[in-house]
Amino acid sequence: MGNKKDKKLKKGWENYRNAVIENKNKSQDDFEKYINLLASGGIIISLTFLEKIVTITSITFLSFYIIGLLLMVVTLLSNLYSHYKSMNDSDLIINEIDDERYEDVFKNIAIRNKPINFLNKASIWSLIIGTILILTFVTINLYNMDENQNPLPQDDTINQPEPKTGRLSPTPPPTIRPKID
Repeated sequence: MGNKKDKKLKKGWENYRNAVIENKNKSQDDFEKYINLLASGGIIISLTFLEKIVTITSITFLSFYIIGLLLMVVTLLSNLYSHYKSMNDSDLIINEIDDERYEDVFKNIAIRNKPINFLNKASIWSLIIGTILILTFVTINLYNMDENQNPLPQDDTINQPEPKTGRLSPTPPPTIRPKID
């Protein structure tokens, strides 16, 4: 009877181990996805704001924008490190289960989850605060624009060459002249 109970207990731990492996695989997938998503989104947002706002002659509250961008970086890094830590913790849990150290799993799970929860909360709050700061910066500067300021790119007609300054065909040497009848 005890042998049947041990097999059932071992089977339960194998199921848990498989669930941890599945969670680890999802974290690894999310890790790569979030790197690309957040990095490309940050680049697009930064370029859009720079294109639309930099042409304004008097920018105010620039510190809001800089701090907001830094908080977006904190969001990216804390989120990525959270996934990385989760993957490493999953490996430790798998090793503990493989070594049949089940009590260690229970003892260490709360300890391992604490920094991940902190990183996740830091990521969420830095995203919220960063977004608020950047939106505040944009709102203030768009509101303070006067008629002379235009958030659109400047007109390119200023940089166009004058008709006489363009590249001309070279003139043939004076000694070679075709005979005209």
